[in-house]
Amino acid sequence: MASIHQSFGFGTPPANRSLQGFPGSPGYQSSQSFYSQTPPGVAPYQHSLISPTDAQSSSTISHLPLARDSIDVAGRTIDKCILSDSSSAKLIDQLKITKEGCPTHSGLSPSDYPQAAQSCRMLLKQCGTMKRVPLPQELVEQFAHVETISSMGLLPQIGRAWLTIDSNIYLWNYRDGSDLAFYDGLSEAILSAGIAKPKPNVFQPQIEYLLVLATTVEIVLLGVTFSGDEIHVIPDPLFALPTDGAFILTIEASDSGRIFLGAKDGCLYEVTYTSDSGWFSRRCKKINHSRSAISFLLPSFINAAFYEDEPIVQIVIDESRRLLYTRSDKGTLVLFDLGENGSSVSRVAYMTLQNIADAAHNIVSTIDKTCFRPLAGISLIESSESPELNLVAFSTSGVRMYFTCLPFNAIIGAPLTSPVQRYSGLTLTHIRLPPGFSVSSTSQKPSNVRASYYCKGTSILSSPHADDTDTIWVASSDMFPFSQTLTEGFSVEQLDGRVCDIVLDGVRNSIVGGLKMEPPAVVVQHSRPPANFVILTSQGCHIFPKLRPVEVLRQILVESGGADSEIVRTFFTILKEEQGAAVALILACSQHAQDPQISDWATKAFLLYGGEIKTTPTNVVPTFPHSSLSGSDSPLTGSGRPSFGTPLHGPPLGFSTLGTPVQSFQPPLISTPQPGQTIDNLAPISPIESFFSGKHNGIYIYLGRIIRPIWIRELISEKKIGNSLLVESSVSVDEIGFIISKLTDLQSFIERNSLITSASLPDNFNISRRNITDVPAQRRHYMDVKQAEKQSLQALDHLVKHSAEVLGLWRVICDHQLHLLKDNLPGDILSQMKMMSFRDLILGGQEVCSSLINSLINRYLADSASTDSISSRLRDVCPSLYRSDDAICSKVNELLLNARNESSRANKEQLLKEALELCKQIPTRVQLSNVCQHLSALQCFSGIVDLCLAVADKRDPQKRGLYYYQSNEPADDKAGRDSYLARIDAYRQITTYLGLLMYGIPASPQGPPTTSQTVADAQSQVENMLKLVLRSDDELCHVAVYSWLIERGLIDKLLQIRSPFLEKYLLREKDCHPEVPLKMDLLWKFYENQRNFAAASKVLAQLADTHNAQLSLNQRIEYLSRAIVCAKSGSMNVGPMSAQGDLLHELEEKMDVARLQAQILESVMQLPSHIPQVRDAISRLNSEFFNVTTLYEDFAEPFGLSECQLAIMQCAGHQDPPLIMSIWSQIFDKEIAKVGNAESSTKMAVLGAALKRLARQYASSEQYFPLEHVIKTLELYAVKFQYQEPLWLPNTLLSAGIPLLRIYKAYVKVHSARDNVWKAEGAPHHLVTVIDRITKIFAENPNSLPAPERRSMYGTLLVELPVLLSHLYGFADPQAKLLAVSLKQTQEQLLRSSLH
Repeated sequence: MASIHQSFGFGTPPANRSLQGFPGSPGYQSSQSFYSQTPPGVAPYQHSLISPTDAQSSSTISHLPLARDSIDVAGRTIDKCILSDSSSAKLIDQLKITKEGCPTHSGLSPSDYPQAAQSCRMLLKQCGTMKRVPLPQELVEQFAHVETISSMGLLPQIGRAWLTIDSNIYLWNYRDGSDLAFYDGLSEAILSAGIAKPKPNVFQPQIEYLLVLATTVEIVLLGVTFSGDEIHVIPDPLFALPTDGAFILTIEASDSGRIFLGAKDGCLYEVTYTSDSGWFSRRCKKINHSRSAISFLLPSFINAAFYEDEPIVQIVIDESRRLLYTRSDKGTLVLFDLGENGSSVSRVAYMTLQNIADAAHNIVSTIDKTCFRPLAGISLIESSESPELNLVAFSTSGVRMYFTCLPFNAIIGAPLTSPVQRYSGLTLTHIRLPPGFSVSSTSQKPSNVRASYYCKGTSILSSPHADDTDTIWVASSDMFPFSQTLTEGFSVEQLDGRVCDIVLDGVRNSIVGGLKMEPPAVVVQHSRPPANFVILTSQGCHIFPKLRPVEVLRQILVESGGADSEIVRTFFTILKEEQGAAVALILACSQHAQDPQISDWATKAFLLYGGEIKTTPTNVVPTFPHSSLSGSDSPLTGSGRPSFGTPLHGPPLGFSTLGTPVQSFQPPLISTPQPGQTIDNLAPISPIESFFSGKHNGIYIYLGRIIRPIWIRELISEKKIGNSLLVESSVSVDEIGFIISKLTDLQSFIERNSLITSASLPDNFNISRRNITDVPAQRRHYMDVKQAEKQSLQALDHLVKHSAEVLGLWRVICDHQLHLLKDNLPGDILSQMKMMSFRDLILGGQEVCSSLINSLINRYLADSASTDSISSRLRDVCPSLYRSDDAICSKVNELLLNARNESSRANKEQLLKEALELCKQIPTRVQLSNVCQHLSALQCFSGIVDLCLAVADKRDPQKRGLYYYQSNEPADDKAGRDSYLARIDAYRQITTYLGLLMYGIPASPQGPPTTSQTVADAQSQVENMLKLVLRSDDELCHVAVYSWLIERGLIDKLLQIRSPFLEKYLLREKDCHPEVPLKMDLLWKFYENQRNFAAASKVLAQLADTHNAQLSLNQRIEYLSRAIVCAKSGSMNVGPMSAQGDLLHELEEKMDVARLQAQILESVMQLPSHIPQVRDAISRLNSEFFNVTTLYEDFAEPFGLSECQLAIMQCAGHQDPPLIMSIWSQIFDKEIAKVGNAESSTKMAVLGAALKRLARQYASSEQYFPLEHVIKTLELYAVKFQYQEPLWLPNTLLSAGIPLLRIYKAYVKVHSARDNVWKAEGAPHHLVTVIDRITKIFAENPNSLPAPERRSMYGTLLVELPVLLSHLYGFADPQAKLLAVSLKQTQEQLLRSSLH
């Protein structure tokens, strides 16, 4: 349903969501194979009428691939940016803890705590503006009534501070001092308080938390509920149990609801409760996890003798590792293992303060041991910050001591995904000294630390300042996120009271993409609010935000009044240009109404200090820091190695040291010139290596951080509900909306600042000229690099826009409930979605996006709802995925479906008319097959023709297809061929439905059933469709219909067409397919129907002469005969002396030869077929016409076809009497040979039949019918065979039509030759006997001849008889005498007859 960008290469397989799945990293596998298939066709009744088309690009990239490929290129660069962000050094690496097992220390080097000049100290400031919330006035008044004890603390879980005064507890909102509540239901002084989540299925749902209070005699659990922002404590305790003499000093609860208590007797207790009590158990009880069960049976004075009390003053629970730590007031640390499922407790190890101090002194022997004791507090190191380190302890001197609970050699080198053994002890691994211990340090050292706190790399220490006030030291590495060593900035703040508690407040669970390691703050600061630290003092609460790089930049911009200041430039120097640019973009892209000025300042800072392209000779080696991405190709330039550049200017102003260089993302350009390149007429120059600007890299880094949370997250997840699986998005709509807003802001920034437009050389263009002799070449190289950077930013711009649209579409899909739409998705698409990440969807999800839009539109259509609203929303959200054409197609779908359900004919026609008009607006986007099926079902066949013609015209507006067709389809005209095929594809729908109407052939196997109609109705529809086609001036449509009629054998209907295109079509078909007789058949029939007999005769003559094995000789003769008939018909109109008359004469002569060829073919076919020469001759004689010479030399003579030879000689007019007589003899010999040893009568009958057949053909031509030779030959056969019928030959000749007079003269002439052959054969008077019989025949019936012939006969006989008598008188044998008597009598009879 949508026009979607082309498919791109996919990256991380959805099944592998760890960072190892990024391209270029170990374990990476491409998921391109998931999408190698083309999109499946949509079934007709899924309402999809649009073909996915090529992607549109708002701008053209000249040297990079176009939009789709550029998105893929930019996507691979984003992969590297995200991988670079995820490759920051681990805490254990920053602390230089190595696998050799030697603990390390830090804090003595000046680079560990960089110090800024006075003008730049704001860059290292850690605390934002301090907000002071004083104690509620009511509480201040209550302090005057303290009798025994008072304590205070913070409950960040519910956003409340608490204060106990004797037996009363007060709670209030520490953020603003409001909602003061109290509880006074206890009679004993409260020692400690805590908050816990209730265990499931124990209390009523309205109880959200449990307030745990410990007095000197009992432990009470109170229910806590909320009404809006107001807290309510249920007065009646839910549970109460005695302390048994244990003074509870601290209370801590786990996320699962387990409540742990630290007591003055040094024991760790747990309060457990259930919903029901049993026979041998209570509903609520207290368990001691520090001493054995037998200790409960002994009196307390005996226990005191065995155990030395070390009051537990602090409990810390590690939820991710299921560990619990306690700290005693004497500094002993104890580790408890809560079990893999967090339901048990076992003491694992402990470490006394003396052990800790000794171990620390061994690590840093130069530091006095008193600096390591006593302990001021302990804090967790969360597993997301460091999987290897577990705990950090603070001494009162501010020294940080890092502990691990794993064996020391197990924490180094193990992959994060490897299974971890349960924790076995406490090991001190690193000592971090506070600021002030460096020799060159000018700062003070913290001392007498009374409170400490550590969270996600931020350390807070509290030490006395004066009287009743404290100083806090805040240290963090946020400004040095990619340092290879632990580099921290710190600041000192004054408070107006003694610190009682420190907590972190307001931390939101930002989307981090399911990554195991927490990225540096600089990576996620755009999506998270700053962390607020809450410090409770005796005067109230102090709340301050932890400053991250973005807040630091904001503050220095405000304090400097703009970007033109040294401190702003130094900020970019500390973070490096690309990282500073990425931070500046957070502010520059902000659309908040209160930030327009800051946004402008940040934009200016980005442009001023983001850096320019760096170009340097490769023999001038800059000091680029090592990168974890080395070895992978640059995604934008194809360089063999990426390098990560640093600014070429000097050290940052205002800083004494910057510590270890940081990583930076810097895709390089290739050095120039390339190997093998030469530059004419220029002196040799050193190769130049170039690097993209920090601005370029910063934008890529920022975009990577925006989409990082979902980039490799799986697209969908399955949730089991009952027996079914519910498919839903793995990312919430709010999260998607947040990312879209950030993408939109970035897009606006790019457009607002014209970052993609080309730029000339910067004013400060100054390439190092050492060993460089050609500055113009440098400038050309610089401009090439500038162009490459521009193209890279264009690719990024495409990716930003496309990502926003794809995610916008996904949000729309989620709003419409994905699990409802999935039923309309093809099975393979849903399978792909289950294995896809959002990266896959953005870079290569063309099929999926198209199917999702189809499914959504189909949902509306299935509900008979208008698609206008959803089309409008899709156009707003993803205009390139769902264009205006797509909206029109959706409307077409709606109109066609409404037409199907419309009963009124007028309304139906109106709906169809509207649908067709809309389709004509988007002809190139319509799936013709589906639309035509709908129109067919609605009996709108005229609409099919109309639409197909419009679509064909739009597909080929320049009529390249027609030119290609008229040029006989040249092979090198690819564009013309494509246009031609596009048109033919459109016309195919017309012919398909013509066939459907005429033969009932469905349009497709899945096509809709057509409405039943009579044969007459169908025929009427066919005629109407043909009229519409023939009425159009679309020649190729005519051609398509003509071809279809021919394929269907509808020749008569074709020849009835009156169109100027038909003759052109038939002529072209004849020329292009001369080997197909049907094409020429159609042409001469067309001319014959048009009464153009001359043209028809020419076509027929050409068809007869066609060299084609498919035509037989009989067919050729038939065509030739038809040509003669047409030529005669044409000559009647133009006269016999015209060119048509000449054609007729030529055709008639050709017919004579053709008959001879037919005679030869008939004779050859009587020969044995197993002879190869015979088969070849038959094939040749059928394939074409031959002249008489070829017929004689190639066929008649080689095969001994005597009769054919005779016929050829007669046809050619060739006179060769000896040859002719020889041929006649051969003819008679072959006739005798046919009968073999038959009787004489049979032989003579065969000869007579042959003679009669040939005499009728040749008797009129004396040259080719040598009668004397024939008579002599046959009479000799009669003598030889002793045939006693003397008149058989004369009678045979008479029956063949030869006159008696001619026969008589021939006999006389043969006799007069006096050939001795007769005497040799023993019949010297045989001829005379025959002559006598001939004479008697005439004498007996002279009137049988016509008068002129009779008179000639009389004269000849009267002359020849005396000669014959004279000859006979010379013989004395009886036969001669008898013949003489007979001839004499005949002579007398003739004389008498002549007188009458």
